Amino acid sequence: MSLPPITFATDTELRDAAFADKLARRRTRLLRWSLPVVILAALVALKLLSAVGLNLIGTASYDRANYSTAAARYENTQFVNVIQPWKAYYNEGTAHYSAGKFFTAGQRLEIALEKVPKNPEDQPRGPEECAVRVNYSLALEGTADETLSVGDAEMAEQYYTQALETLADCADSGEGGDTAEDAQERQEQGQQEAQEQQDPEGQDPDDGTGGDPDSGEPDSPDSGKPDSPDETQEPEDPQQQELEERNQRANEEDGDDEEGHGVGDGSGENW
Repeated sequence: MSLPPITFATDTELRDAAFADKLARRRTRLLRWSLPVVILAALVALKLLSAVGLNLIGTASYDRANYSTAAARYENTQFVNVIQPWKAYYNEGTAHYSAGKFFTAGQRLEIALEKVPKNPEDQPRGPEECAVRVNYSLALEGTADETLSVGDAEMAEQYYTQALETLADCADSGEGGDTAEDAQERQEQGQQEAQEQQDPEGQDPDDGTGGDPDSGEPDSPDSGKPDSPDETQEPEDPQQQELEERNQRANEEDGDDEEGHGVGDGSGENW
């Protein structure tokens, strides 16, 4: 039985083998350290894909006028859309508005307005912020219309005022487009109508203190106006005065007749 031949490694081969072993250990450590990062990246990618998928489903439902389903799908994207979180609330609020749920739409769009990116205060509002403001203003307008229809004009006026304040900059700057301008005109008309409904019907401009004959309040005798010359009392008729005196004297005398007629004083006239 022959033994295997003995081989001798050179210094270069030994150095190369040690270096290869060192690289292998380094790759193992890098893989262990990068594994959490890879997992996190995979989760982020999954969330983004989920957000895109749910958003597409919501948009498809919205296009088919199935607004309730669209709102539910958009609501689900709130937990997965980490890049632009305001869009999930904006889309959901818009779907609720299209479904006629104005109050709920306003709540969602208010959150979207808080999260949407904004320009510095010394710069005009950006298109994204104005898009949210326009829809939020429309939701407030719808809520005001509903409130006015049930007779609460005071609360309706508050909603119209809030809608106009939300829309103002975007309507004036033109960033909101024709939709903002039309909404501003309607909201101003609604605000005026709400104010008119709060005024009592038939109220006198001077609160009924100007001597209105229907007010039930007599004019003050101390009004500071002189009496009219036509209001002086005419002198009493002498004949009438004489008749009253004769009547008084007759009542003092006794002797009424059977029919209750008073006896005259000899003039031949009876009363």
